[in-house]
Amino acid sequence: MTITYYTILFSRDIDRLINEVKEYKDENLLWQVLPGTTNSAGHLVQHLIGNLKTYIGNPFGNIHYIRDREAEFSQRLFNREEFVITLEELADTLAYSLSKIPNEAMDAVYPREILSIHPEQTIEYVLVHLLAHLSYHTGQINYARRFFSKKESAAE
Repeated sequence: MTITYYTILFSRDIDRLINEVKEYKDENLLWQVLPGTTNSAGHLVQHLIGNLKTYIGNPFGNIHYIRDREAEFSQRLFNREEFVITLEELADTLAYSLSKIPNEAMDAVYPREILSIHPEQTIEYVLVHLLAHLSYHTGQINYARRFFSKKESAAE
């Protein structure tokens, strides 16, 4: 797959994530934990922001982001409006960072000191992993939103 396709797919999925955040009519619901799970939608969004800035923005866009993974899961770093602004900025950061990867570099080794997920990890392998990770958590966020929205409308 080419960098153009990755750029399109990351942009599409960040747009989906932005729409999910916007669909939370009650901002407090972003921070509620779905029964049987451990993380709220808000914490998952924070996690995705930190993850993508760290593993795409830093190595390819040289954005110099310093990640606090613990805070992603333990603090409220954003309100809903700040999430939307930050995710829109992240979409631009990802597009810029991905544009710095030549198609011929897709088979190059992704540095293990940045992220180690597979013995023979290439840049493309890590991009596929990160895209799947983004989609997975976006699905969890969608499910939680629908669960809490249905619960809230039933209470009215």
